Amino acid sequence: MERTPSGRVTKMGGAGASLLAMLLHLITLVNSQVVQNSELPAIPSRTSLSGVDLSKFGANDEQKLFRYLLHDYDKAVRPVFNATKTVKVYIGLTLTHIFNIDERNQVLALNVWVEQSWHDERIRWNPREFGNLSKLTLATRYLWTPDIVLYNNARDFSRGFVDTNLHASYDGEIQWAPPQKIYSRCHMDVAKFPFDHQFCSLIFRSWIYDTSQLDLTILTRYDGKSPFTKDSFTENGEWEIVDNRTFRYQHHSGRTEYATVVFELHLRRRTLFFMYNIIAPCVMLSILTMMQFLLPCESGEKVTLGLTVLLAYSVFSFNIAESMPETSEVIPLIAIYLMAIMGISALSVSFSVFVLNLRHGADYSDRIPPWLELLGFSILAPIFGGSPTRRKKGIGAINNGSLRLEGTNYDNLVSRDLIDRVGAEQEFEKLVARWSQLANIFDRLFFSIVLALNGSSTIFLLILAPNMDTPNLYDREWEL
Repeated sequence: MERTPSGRVTKMGGAGASLLAMLLHLITLVNSQVVQNSELPAIPSRTSLSGVDLSKFGANDEQKLFRYLLHDYDKAVRPVFNATKTVKVYIGLTLTHIFNIDERNQVLALNVWVEQSWHDERIRWNPREFGNLSKLTLATRYLWTPDIVLYNNARDFSRGFVDTNLHASYDGEIQWAPPQKIYSRCHMDVAKFPFDHQFCSLIFRSWIYDTSQLDLTILTRYDGKSPFTKDSFTENGEWEIVDNRTFRYQHHSGRTEYATVVFELHLRRRTLFFMYNIIAPCVMLSILTMMQFLLPCESGEKVTLGLTVLLAYSVFSFNIAESMPETSEVIPLIAIYLMAIMGISALSVSFSVFVLNLRHGADYSDRIPPWLELLGFSILAPIFGGSPTRRKKGIGAINNGSLRLEGTNYDNLVSRDLIDRVGAEQEFEKLVARWSQLANIFDRLFFSIVLALNGSSTIFLLILAPNMDTPNLYDREWEL
């Protein structure tokens, strides 16, 4: 602009006006480019939205709310305005499936939903200003989430929770329930297999935050159900859940305290499969072991039957070993029972050999030892049946064609040598009968012993022992 001598202001020359217009246009382009390149547009204070045009935050109410909440949101910082305030995180568990229980490696594999809830002070809005939206679904990559981990994890810790969406309420309440397959360490006692009970714990805590920064506590459900629920649980064919409990405790690491929540499971093995495939065949074989004593004493098949049953036990033990837990810490109850009845079967074979020797005792001895006769006929015979053979008053009668011997009259004997031979044969027959009767007495004795051993081992190992000291979840002293 130029001033004339008369004092009037004249317009700037054409070149200056063009330069000013280009400068203004350049400034406008730069400002519009900055707005377009920014990820989220600048927003006003969250305390008041009166007189603010919300159309620039998105095309619909949900998008507007999304951009409004995430503007200047830092997910690396705890969701509190006061840094000294503690974030309280509530945790619950929904069990959906028992995936596997590895007794050898002491690992419990479960499918669960890890339900977490906390309050985010930076996530708040007025629903009336966003189309009455009271809840918004967000991906976990946009918001702060607690670093809760399974502390007794049996796998590597690099696999965190599944990156699922979470729900944010208008009052700052955040709810997140990611599904997860977890592998937990679990000390298993298989001493009573297959009648065993197992107690496994799932220990959750923050990996880095102590109690002054993050307080982990038990989730209280609105319907009053347990924080450890199995509403969506699929039954397992081998294990059943007897009970569960949840408790919280303070874990001390030096001078630092960490809030820890423990979910504990009481599991009991289902026994129908093992009763049908292991125990029932063992009982049948033990009955066959006793059947050998029902065979006649002079039968050599007694020993054959006993050896056959013992061989069947040996073959069957290989099949049982595949079903038993592979551990050397304790001997399972079913293994003790199998060894017991195998030992009884071997003892039965020894008893049968002894009885056969008694049955043929007259072949190698002309008399029964006094101690054996006293034991057999005086002590055992009244208990197990049988009595000493009664002696006949006369030699009897021998009819051999024209030869006839009767009573004690030997006047008509043709030959003294024939009489001596007949007498010796009769004495031998009496001796054989006496040995045979003694064998029968001991056979009944051994049958009673084997019956008592089989019955007592079956009753004690399969009925009484599994029910002794039945564990209870609430009577146990829990240890980390």
